[in-house]
Amino acid sequence: MKFTLILSIALFLGSFTLPAHAYDFQTGLRAYEAGDYETAMENFTEGAGIGHALAQYNLAIMYHQGIGTETDHDNALQLYALAAQQGVVRAQYLLGFMYDNGQGTEQDWREAYYWYEQAAEQGDSDAQYAVGTMNFYGQGRAEDHEQAFFWYEKAAAQDNVDAQYNLGVMYINGFGTESDEEEALHWFQQAADNGSRDAQYNTGLMYTTGQAAERDFDRAVHYLTLAAEQELREAQAQLGVMYASGQGVERDFDRAHHWFSGAANQGDAVSQSFLAQIYHQGLGREQDLVRAHMWYDLSYRHGYRRMLRNMNSLQGEMNSEQVRRARDLVMEWINEHGRPE
Repeated sequence: MKFTLILSIALFLGSFTLPAHAYDFQTGLRAYEAGDYETAMENFTEGAGIGHALAQYNLAIMYHQGIGTETDHDNALQLYALAAQQGVVRAQYLLGFMYDNGQGTEQDWREAYYWYEQAAEQGDSDAQYAVGTMNFYGQGRAEDHEQAFFWYEKAAAQDNVDAQYNLGVMYINGFGTESDEEEALHWFQQAADNGSRDAQYNTGLMYTTGQAAERDFDRAVHYLTLAAEQELREAQAQLGVMYASGQGVERDFDRAHHWFSGAANQGDAVSQSFLAQIYHQGLGREQDLVRAHMWYDLSYRHGYRRMLRNMNSLQGEMNSEQVRRARDLVMEWINEHGRPE
């Protein structure tokens, strides 16, 4: 199950009343937006020194991300804390993020949870997602799938793509709620339409198998292609199988080769074995025993042990020069893509 936290660099404008003194926060904000970070730093530092919450928050961002200055997590943590205590929601979330990840301090899940929850209760979707995640894994408090579901649902309703994906996972597995494949598909598809490649893959698979909905190969190919174009090797391999077998699509060995190649170059042993067969049998292209041997060899090295027999059998059809070239290609692939684990 995939969980991520996303660090926002957006400036928080909020609904705070500016104090009645000579300090002009807008000058710093305009400088920041114009890329004049020196002026922005000077302005926000002045404001932070007199307790201006938004100046503290924006100065913290600059230290946190090294914008116009060296990265300084210690200063960022202190400034987020000052702004968070004055109710700046994004400061509360990012303070939680720093405690969660041990930035500028020792990792402290209890403190992270406290600040995430402060922001979550004020409606911050990233914080709601983070609280859900900590409840799911039991970080900073006891594991509680029902609470995780509660907070994911709130974040998902605000279009938080990771929460939408995780709701799908929870529905399909019955974590914190009754198992419901139709709801799982609904949330996977929401996340898929918002760009999650894992959700696109799951949505495509569910339409391929007819799980929670009637089989729909057009939708399946649509979502699997979206995931495959984002380099998800499982989606690339699935598309390869569909085009090679003609499952729900017209058989097309060129497309099968294209998608198998993407997955194979990411170390997918099964896709490597299919590529070997395409070259061995000359499916949709001229037979190429050298490349067939290369892919059988790589598939075996990546853990598909049955391919050793195929490779040894193929050598009976090859001369010594072809075998040498195939082994050279394997070494070239390893140099480019890395040695199989």
